[in-house]
Amino acid sequence: MATSSLSKSFVIKTKTEAKNFVKLFTEQDKNPPLRDVNVIPVSKERLKELINASRK
Repeated sequence: MATSSLSKSFVIKTKTEAKNFVKLFTEQDKNPPLRDVNVIPVSKERLKELINASRK
């Protein structure tokens, strides 16, 4: 079985690999959802200030 995504590809060759993949995939539902992250837009001027400050 082969599967792919935008960033990587891999091949599952054995029954053990398939079993482990399915196990990890089903256990993913048990993990708590990620918290929301606040995003604040930054002006181009402020962005330039931040970049230049990190270079000093």
